[in-house]
Amino acid sequence: MSKVKVSKEALIRVVQVYNDEGRSAAYDLLRSQHGIKNPYFIRKRIDGDPRFEYDPDQDRYLINDDVVSEGLFMSIDELCSPAVSQHVQPAEKNLSDTRPADMEKLIQKLLGDRLLELSKYITLESSSKTMILDQTSLKNDGYRLITH
Repeated sequence: MSKVKVSKEALIRVVQVYNDEGRSAAYDLLRSQHGIKNPYFIRKRIDGDPRFEYDPDQDRYLINDDVVSEGLFMSIDELCSPAVSQHVQPAEKNLSDTRPADMEKLIQKLLGDRLLELSKYITLESSSKTMILDQTSLKNDGYRLITH
């Protein structure tokens, strides 16, 4: 059993047929063009779509033009569609403004990691102006100690 996907654009067409020709015509459209045997879930999807508002008195859908179809976030349907690469647009903000701050954060993190590594082997006592090196641990961890 293959899953058939009805796109957002096709939902608009289904709603227009529903409004103009009636429920059975919309269901016939779903069966003939999209291979949908049971249109219940498509109807639930239309009911949950913010672009459409159902008016039970007139048995028709009102199409909300106020709802922006291209929002900030992509829907699950858009993410899972095979044409997702068509929707991806490069960011237009200037990345060169954030690079110095990001680079500074990276340098600080790397220096912090290096200092943490050194603190395993070196102890500084500022009161007696003494530096204590743990040569045994240094050599066991694969470091060489060179003094000059």
